[in-house]
Amino acid sequence: MLLLGASAVPAAPWCAAYRNGSNNCGFYTYEQCLAAVSGVGGFCNRNYEEPERPAVRRERKSGPKSEPKSESKPKRQERAAPAPSPPAATVQPQPAPPAAAPPPAAAQPAPPAAAQPPASTAQQQASFGAARALILSGKYEAGIAAMKALGYDDHPDVAGSIGFANARLGRLDEARTWYARALAADPNHVATLGNSGALYAAQGDLANARSELERIKAACGGTSCREYRELEGLIAATGR
Repeated sequence: MLLLGASAVPAAPWCAAYRNGSNNCGFYTYEQCLAAVSGVGGFCNRNYEEPERPAVRRERKSGPKSEPKSESKPKRQERAAPAPSPPAATVQPQPAPPAAAPPPAAAQPAPPAAAQPPASTAQQQASFGAARALILSGKYEAGIAAMKALGYDDHPDVAGSIGFANARLGRLDEARTWYARALAADPNHVATLGNSGALYAAQGDLANARSELERIKAACGGTSCREYRELEGLIAATGR
């Protein structure tokens, strides 16, 4: 399996998928996740969630504000002796000015398209499993291409598998480069340590093969894991 893996409460950014099929997305550093899967088998990756669509604030331009008409306060007239009032002049009402048409609303930009979420964990695991099946069935070139198509060349399982396929094709320098890449991502990746040790033994470099054997022992916490037993037997057979 391969796990190539945000909200009001931020989610832990790393997930682990164990070889027994269980998952744990409670790791806040890559190192914590690697420590959890080391020795028992599993994979670590980012815990992706679809980002929320940013709200688009719509603003509407308002027309020019009209200043309020100041109303003149009638002056208080002083009281005088009454006199006959002339006939009042008729004041013709003035028509109100036409109301200004409101300005057209500004064109609002279309909201950005939602980001497409990455492939689900199940899809990633299925893709990795299919690529690994090609390698295990001897279709090394097709398996290498399928592994690289995953886009996770620095994941220890992917890099280690590509190294193994290159070793089977006799491209030993290329295999060594991919083994180094896998172990740079996870120094305790026992599958890669076993394949790297086997390559050293095949080249007659038993000193480095035994060094890889000791690293497997430290990663497994003993000599009971399958990778240790297989490499130990290969070293013994080569040293006869």
